[in-house]
Amino acid sequence: MRSSLLIAAVASLALPSVFAHPHESFGKRTIAANKLFFSTNGVASEYHGSTEIGKNEKLKALVKRADPRDTAFQLVRTQAPGAAFRLTDDPYLGNNSVTFFHFQQTVNGIDVDNAQFNVNIGKDGQIFSYGNSFYKGELPSASKLRKRSSHFDALAAFKAAVDYLDLEITCDKADVEATEHEHTYRITGAQGVQDDPEAELVYIQTWNGRLSLAWRVETNLQNHPSWLLTYVDANNIKKIHAVADYVSQAITPKPTYQVLSVSLRSSHSFGSNDSSPWGNSDPSEGPRVLITNPVLASSSEFGWHANGTEQWHTTVGNNVWAQYDRNGSTDMSKLADAERPYPTNNDMKFEFPLDLNAKYPSEWIDAAVTQVFYTANMFHDLLYLLGFDEKAGNFEFNDNNAGGIGGDFVVAHIQVDEASDNAFFLTPPDGTNGVMTMGLWTNNGVVRDSSFDNSIVIHELTHGLSNRLTGGLKNGKCLNTVESAGMGEGWGDFFAQAIRLKPGDTRDTDYAMGEWAANDPAGIRSHLYSTNMETNPLVYTDVDKAAKQEHTIGTVWASILYEVLWNLIDKHGKNDNSFPDISQGCIPSDGRFLAMNLVMDGMAIQPCNPNFVSARTAIIDADKALTGGENACELWKAFAKRGLGKGAIFDSDGRTNSFLVPDDVC
Repeated sequence: MRSSLLIAAVASLALPSVFAHPHESFGKRTIAANKLFFSTNGVASEYHGSTEIGKNEKLKALVKRADPRDTAFQLVRTQAPGAAFRLTDDPYLGNNSVTFFHFQQTVNGIDVDNAQFNVNIGKDGQIFSYGNSFYKGELPSASKLRKRSSHFDALAAFKAAVDYLDLEITCDKADVEATEHEHTYRITGAQGVQDDPEAELVYIQTWNGRLSLAWRVETNLQNHPSWLLTYVDANNIKKIHAVADYVSQAITPKPTYQVLSVSLRSSHSFGSNDSSPWGNSDPSEGPRVLITNPVLASSSEFGWHANGTEQWHTTVGNNVWAQYDRNGSTDMSKLADAERPYPTNNDMKFEFPLDLNAKYPSEWIDAAVTQVFYTANMFHDLLYLLGFDEKAGNFEFNDNNAGGIGGDFVVAHIQVDEASDNAFFLTPPDGTNGVMTMGLWTNNGVVRDSSFDNSIVIHELTHGLSNRLTGGLKNGKCLNTVESAGMGEGWGDFFAQAIRLKPGDTRDTDYAMGEWAANDPAGIRSHLYSTNMETNPLVYTDVDKAAKQEHTIGTVWASILYEVLWNLIDKHGKNDNSFPDISQGCIPSDGRFLAMNLVMDGMAIQPCNPNFVSARTAIIDADKALTGGENACELWKAFAKRGLGKGAIFDSDGRTNSFLVPDDVC
């Protein structure tokens, strides 16, 4: 539990901004809805894109070294003189020939928890771009650190967090012990937690631009989809600086989702000439079909039901473990093999009946678990082709010596009671399982299982993608301001819409989000996703009206990305198969998969806690890295159409639209 976690979902909250917040009760069902958010005020997250860097010959000459690693270190030293820092994870080379480095600022040997510096090195060994949110103010001296009984203070901070959040945790027998990490303590004996909580002494940048010493208390609640980080002031435990629930919950009167209604029989890989085995988006689009051998061997070398040493005849494998679990437990060790509720077939025929008019949802549970297992594995295999592989921090138990840590397949819980009318995704750093929690939705008297709504499943899984890539695979704290958390929701909607496209769709095709699960043709978002400005008039400055609701912010971001999707499809065509045709240089040959690729690469390039403007520039830089900038005109036109053009300005107090395309790109 040393590194913080990140979670997200389909419709409502994440981890952003306000420190002056009145005390509220954080009851069992309101934990995520009442967080103290991290503030964008006081934390300057900068992004310097490839165009800017390309013009700065003095900087490139100043930091250029023979080894890319030395170049990255020298850039940080040059741009943050006097700052202490550490490399947070192993650098890796992406499919776009960019090498990614991530650094964490430290002060007096203690991490500044919300201060990161990411450096992107191009294939020529030069600085390609970089992001920086290091603290630039006056640093506290080591001599001012109050001598403390750290064991006592860590326990007091934990109890203060439990009391403030009104958590269902009993502390009577709680004790504390040191860990192998300096400044980190483990809380033992507490009741009501999934794992022993930890308290780590950190600095954080606060809303007023200062550094505060705080205990970061990490608590994984038992039988509740919340994994909380509570920042308790180290000098005054009655002061809570921020709370991050690394589960973003889908609390909304309307749910979101699409369904891939398919049975599957899994054994071998299939060729590239498949006829859209993603299937239908939800049961309303047609009957289920039988898919044989859906594994893409280049992405899942062990298949879907093995991990290189073990093989299963259930919905368990190297990438995904899908199961029926009403409690949604994340501790797999507490269930004996025979007790794990998986659909099983010795002939590998996962062909189960589905009657959505059945009286009890348990009557279709095997079909639901199979559906999620299929969709999650398909998404894994697609993202792998696009570059989200082992070294980038994807979710696999056995990384087969290809990079990353391993041991972190996605655990998918189906029909969880605590996820009623909801869905969640927990994204820990690389090496710890991602956990997806799917619930039943009840709207207008109709019960619908979100497992059969592909938009929900894809949306949730995309949270794992964006949280692992932004800030590095070992971070997990880089989408926790209002705007970046909202973008996390938007990426989920974007991938859901890009995947659901049908052969006859054009830029005039509009889609709702989650209309089937919501039992509402308008879906769960404020607007349809459309390139028609009358149907969907959202522009960048509408983020100002979002009242810190990430799903509202996410709808604006996804609306912009929908323009990107169709501009690239209009230029390069649309491949309606499940997987892209990859040309030389790892470039998808069509616009649909190219859009997904560029948006994904942008996540890795952008800074920690990006905003719309820096993320836009990162996507344009992603195109420059992958294609040499072939699509700059189409990208700029898409962004400018909805106010994110050349002169767009981010300011948390009021954003500025720009509908201008740079003169030299078209």
